[in-house]
Amino acid sequence: MMAGTAVPPGPAEEMATSLMAVISIACDASMTKRGRRRRRGAVYWWTSEIDDLRRSCLRARRLAQRAHGMPNEDACRASYASAGRLLRAAIKTSKRLCWNKLCDEVNEDVWGKPYETVMSRLRGPRVWLPLFPRVPDEPALPPPLQAGAIVPAVTLEELRGACRRIKDHTAPGPDRVSNSANKIAIDTNSDIFLQVYTACLRTGVFPACWKRQRLVLLPKPGKPPEEPSSNRPLCMLDTAGKIL
Repeated sequence: MMAGTAVPPGPAEEMATSLMAVISIACDASMTKRGRRRRRGAVYWWTSEIDDLRRSCLRARRLAQRAHGMPNEDACRASYASAGRLLRAAIKTSKRLCWNKLCDEVNEDVWGKPYETVMSRLRGPRVWLPLFPRVPDEPALPPPLQAGAIVPAVTLEELRGACRRIKDHTAPGPDRVSNSANKIAIDTNSDIFLQVYTACLRTGVFPACWKRQRLVLLPKPGKPPEEPSSNRPLCMLDTAGKIL
């Protein structure tokens, strides 16, 4: 996939975006993606009593379905309806009691079970506290080149030297492309990487796609969880940007 591809010349931003698209297509064609689906945990209001009632309700439903057209069909349907009412009543009562308990726990532990419950429903990134200042969305202009300055092209030796400093088993950036996959792509078709990197250096542009970071917060042991300084931030960058 990498051997027969090319990056069309143009602005450095567009060339970097095209290069990352080529790498992503090659990765998708050569290996399967790791699934992100996680097993769903029990909801906060689930109890052993509800579990038993649900099991009884499902059993009553199966009996009612199998009794279709038989003399005991009415009795089985009545039993199923009764089991359903008991299950719904237990769920409603448990939801009310557990919700009141969650509201009381918020004042005691901000990052405890109430926080985990809310974030699991929002399905968003886990944000503790604002650790970094906001920056404007406008891209910074590259510094002007001096008159007569000539930026030499990136050589193959320089590219391979930068690749050797990249470890194989470190965590990838937002593009989820592993370091070993980037190295294989560079070994297979190094010309497109040399072309893109040279264009970036000569125009003084560091592409915006390589400025994105995947933030991971590691809690420090023995530190209060509500303090921003209790977390160690790690910013995962794309490997192609690291090589540049």
